[in-house]
Amino acid sequence: MILFFIFIFLGLVFSLLYVFGREKFSPANLLLAVWLVSIGIAQLRLSPYEKPWTAGFWLILLLFFVLFYFSYRVIGKIIDRKTKGKTADGNKSQPINAKVFLVVALVLTVSSLLSNLYIYLHFGTMPIFSSLPDKMRFIINKDIFGLFEYIALLPRLYTPLLFFYVLSADKMSFKYKFFVWFNIILGFGLLLLYASRLVIILPILLSYFIYLYLRKRELNFKKIIISSLVVLMVVGSISVAIPAFRNYITYKDYYAETPDYTPFTYLADISGINMPAGLDWLVPLYLIPSFNLQTMMQATDFYGPGANSHYWGGYYVSVFNPLLKIFHLPISDVVIPWKPIFLYWWITATFLFPAWADFGYVGVILISLFWGAVLSLAYQYASKKPTYLSVMLMAYLSFVVIMSIYADYLLRPEFYMDMFFILITGLIFFKFKD
Repeated sequence: MILFFIFIFLGLVFSLLYVFGREKFSPANLLLAVWLVSIGIAQLRLSPYEKPWTAGFWLILLLFFVLFYFSYRVIGKIIDRKTKGKTADGNKSQPINAKVFLVVALVLTVSSLLSNLYIYLHFGTMPIFSSLPDKMRFIINKDIFGLFEYIALLPRLYTPLLFFYVLSADKMSFKYKFFVWFNIILGFGLLLLYASRLVIILPILLSYFIYLYLRKRELNFKKIIISSLVVLMVVGSISVAIPAFRNYITYKDYYAETPDYTPFTYLADISGINMPAGLDWLVPLYLIPSFNLQTMMQATDFYGPGANSHYWGGYYVSVFNPLLKIFHLPISDVVIPWKPIFLYWWITATFLFPAWADFGYVGVILISLFWGAVLSLAYQYASKKPTYLSVMLMAYLSFVVIMSIYADYLLRPEFYMDMFFILITGLIFFKFKD
């Protein structure tokens, strides 16, 4: 229990450094805050499936923290020396041309509406209206050509774009305000159809980080605290409500004869967590950090000397399998045997897992140095030249930082498509700037 309090305290310290430190909104402090709090929560070991952490796993975590922070600081100092005196003018963002914005937003909105209509007509329903919302999401993902699903979920990215325009525009006419807020509401409505917490949380967090970076110099203590608490409550509520809704719909018949059945009964049963009455809603919040870290810990024993060998890049390459198939190139045949690693129904293991599965300690070292350098470059870019491209990129990478306790976004095809989206829209706004 002492470790719980130590790591929670350290996580809160880095949280305060993130919002009030000398380097305001540093992604390095954000990452450390998320991971330290998660490590603290995991020390409670509320599930009988969780084992005490090994010394080897603690060593991996220490190696990750030290090398990541070292890389972040070194790259930051190098950039500071080379750009000394070249700071942004008042930290104001470059305005977006109103007419270009209108065209881009209309194209994105109409494209998303048409793709969602196509999916609805193809299946006759959407996940939120289905009797098996979890299964329905996977069926759509499997049966619909990937591009259509991606376009249908474009509100993940264009609602933050709309929010960026609201914050950066010097003035807006009534018709522009109506168009923007109508499309923001419409965008979230479309995302709700998929009953997925991830696609709803993403635009909320992106908008929050955009707000922080665009208003960095003018935000006071009160504004930071209020905005942060609001986002935390909204994201926390969604993280609980969405899986609760899906599980309740999916398993209500199975638990028909259980008098005290709640939306959280299923998760409590399969995880073996026995929460006091009225606190079972904490189960999904506990599972996210604790089970991901537990999976990663057990993976450190599963791969390595005397156990299963590493894949030497095969797992990372697997993300490009769809592209390799198009060009009839050899694909990666790596399939992770999740069941013997940990619980077969819990298949994420933090963003360190692919690095460890592929290269062991070398992978952890390289990924720590890589992310430290990337986040430092992105932060300096957004701080010294706050354009739509730099701020949106930093906001997205901040989201990836938060999700690093859950999964490695480098292994998600949408990461590369999202980067392409941000780059293309950023170049359009730059070419046709005011």
